[in-house]
Amino acid sequence: MARAQLPKPLVVSTPLVSVVVVNYRSLETLLKCLESLLKTTYPNFEVIVVDSMTEGIEEALSKLNNRRVKLVHFDRDIGAAASHNIGVLASSPEAEYVAFLDNDTVVEPDWLSRLVETISSDPRIGAVQAKVVSQSNPGKMDHTGLGMDSVGTWLTTYGWDQDVFSEPMVIFTASSAAMLTRKDAYLEVWGFDDTYFIYDDDTDYSWRLRLRGYEVVFDPRAVVFHEDKLEKRVSFEKLYFGYRNRLLNLVKNVEGLSMAARLMLALYLGYINAALLALAGRGKEAMAYCLAPLNVLVKMRHYIRVRKLIAGLRRVRDRELEKRGFTSRGLYATVLMIRMLLVRYFRARRRAPGR
Repeated sequence: MARAQLPKPLVVSTPLVSVVVVNYRSLETLLKCLESLLKTTYPNFEVIVVDSMTEGIEEALSKLNNRRVKLVHFDRDIGAAASHNIGVLASSPEAEYVAFLDNDTVVEPDWLSRLVETISSDPRIGAVQAKVVSQSNPGKMDHTGLGMDSVGTWLTTYGWDQDVFSEPMVIFTASSAAMLTRKDAYLEVWGFDDTYFIYDDDTDYSWRLRLRGYEVVFDPRAVVFHEDKLEKRVSFEKLYFGYRNRLLNLVKNVEGLSMAARLMLALYLGYINAALLALAGRGKEAMAYCLAPLNVLVKMRHYIRVRKLIAGLRRVRDRELEKRGFTSRGLYATVLMIRMLLVRYFRARRRAPGR
């Protein structure tokens, strides 16, 4: 990826930043996140917690006695994508930037100052991702969307030594685990698509920023730690929404005949993965790869309409993204992901009781 030049001086102006924290049925983890977040040295920010189904959260947050923190609570699971949008709607009209954080993150005190410095240095920057480091694998990186292979799988920093990524760079997509975006750019590209529910909604959002002509940047000076729980990555929910939403990204954001070819290849690989999962004794997970395409097919007319709207938004052609190295015609990321998941499935099967 291309290196980016980040500003050297500290923040001089301090525009208001709305920090949206997405929470789902979790109190202890959220309070740990807020404890670090409220130590942020950037002087002008508010915190909006968008919560689904957490008992006792109103009382717990009231005990913080901090006027920065606002709560929007739902008695049902609205999903991460909708939570991002609700957080922006609940933000102050004066807010110039919006930061998104997962509830299982812990931030360094200067994280927000660094991100604001970077995004305010160039009006072409639409989003900045922090350096997200795994808490479960100390010293290792969590996800950063360096690029995309031909079927929509991230080329990512996940699992790499954190010291490797010490220089700023331009990336393809930012992870909403810890990112900052311009509020006006968010509105310009219509925010997150809440039909994604969870997973890859940040990929779709960043993709539309890029199609509109904005840059997405990685800032290694802004450090955030993320609780990377591997068991979440092998669940039916993760596989179903992850695969379905990668298919939607192709349907909505890829031009012309290339979309059809890449979609067919993604479907082919998905059914191969389903067969391998079935052989590994993971029938429920295999069904995720079968049901996801059916959902896309049922709602295809809607997404074709969305695709036309995005085409009207577009200022950057796919060939330019490929030329800059953001998209690839290869399958490296997908093959690596399938291999990693299958290794875990077969290991889990061997360790199962009675085997």
